Amino acid sequence: MTKEEIFETLRMRICLLDYAPEARLNERELAAEFGISRTPMRAVLQRLERDGLIESRHGQGTSVTSIDLKRMHDVYLVRMRLTEALADSEQLPLSDELEAQLADLVAACDMVGKSRDKREFAQINIRLNTILHGLVKNDVLREINEKLFFESARFWFLLLDELDFAEQVRALSDEISMIRRAIALRDIKLAAEIHKSHLALVLSSIRQQSDASGDTL
Repeated sequence: MTKEEIFETLRMRICLLDYAPEARLNERELAAEFGISRTPMRAVLQRLERDGLIESRHGQGTSVTSIDLKRMHDVYLVRMRLTEALADSEQLPLSDELEAQLADLVAACDMVGKSRDKREFAQINIRLNTILHGLVKNDVLREINEKLFFESARFWFLLLDELDFAEQVRALSDEISMIRRAIALRDIKLAAEIHKSHLALVLSSIRQQSDASGDTL
C-alpha cells in the first residue's frame, strides 16, 4: 500500500470509530501491519495529526483525539460557510453519471434502512461528501472541506446512538434525492443550499446536546 492508501485506511478507521477517541496507536505495530518501515508510518501519523484526528504527546505516545463539543460546533459552522463557497466556485461539468451515483446512494439508504447497519450508513454519508467535494475545481477548497468533514464525521457517527436511526436514514435519503434533482437541473447552488440545510440540522443536534449536558458553546 502507498502512504496515501494507508492514510485513508487509518482515517476511515478513526471516522468509523474502529479507533475510539483517546485510543492509543502504536507506530511500530502499525508499520508491521502495513508492511512498511517506521519512517513512512511516522509520516502518515504526522499527516493524521495535522488533520486533527490524532495527537502525540511526549512520554505518552500517540492517541486518537477526543471529541470536543465546542470544536464540533465550530467545525460545522465553518463547513456551512464552505458550502456557500462551493456554490460560488468554478465547477466541473455535471453529468448523467453523477445523477446515477446519487441514485445508487438513495438505493443504498433504502437497504440500510432495512439492515440498520450503522457502518454502511456512515459510508453512504462519506460517499455523498466525496461526490460533493469533487464538484469544484478549487483544490484548496476541496482539501479544507475534506479535512473538516472527516474531523466531524466521527462525531456525527457517535451521535447516531442518541438519535432515531430510521429518521436519520430518511433524512439522508431525502437530502440525496433533493441534491440529485438539483444536479438534474444543473443547479449546483441549489445542491449546495440543500446540503447546507442538512448541516444546519446536525448543528441543531449539537446545540441540543450541549444544552442537555450544561455545556456552553
